[in-house]
Amino acid sequence: MKNPFQKIMLVTSIVYMALGLLLILWPDQARQVICYLLGAAALLYGGFRIADFFVRKQHTSGDVQIGVALGIALAVIGLFLLFKADAVVAVLAAVIGVAVIIDSILRLQIALNLRPLGSGWLPLFITALFTLAFGILLLFNPFSAVRVANIVAGSCLLVDGAFTLWSLLRTKNIREKRTITLK
Repeated sequence: MKNPFQKIMLVTSIVYMALGLLLILWPDQARQVICYLLGAAALLYGGFRIADFFVRKQHTSGDVQIGVALGIALAVIGLFLLFKADAVVAVLAAVIGVAVIIDSILRLQIALNLRPLGSGWLPLFITALFTLAFGILLLFNPFSAVRVANIVAGSCLLVDGAFTLWSLLRTKNIREKRTITLK
């Protein structure tokens, strides 16, 4: 895949599937591990940005100040994620729901763009609508148990990642056939 957007979508689909499997297989542990990992990463990167300011001998214009502000903000977010993981976990399904909705809308657009080419657009369109519905369901989180919501979120991520991967491969296949036909 030469297109940077396609590469990003490929990585996103793989991450979605991996996170989905974690949330399905270990819903209680996975949500806290994800929260702790994100918190640690934010804290470490924030600390790096702050330390970089004091270590760097030459300071350029606005770039360094933004880096320090970003470092402080990330460090605070990281500490919040580490020490208030339970509060963050409660909204994890909603955050995943938003990500699934955005991804589904992008796939709806891809399906509509493929429509003039003929074959292959309808299954992509239907699956995008399906995952969009699941994303909306996660966003409003009608489930009383966070554990159930995490399993459903994991299922949605797994399905969404698989459909995104399938759509990328399908799009590539259609483009290759169209290129061969034009030659």
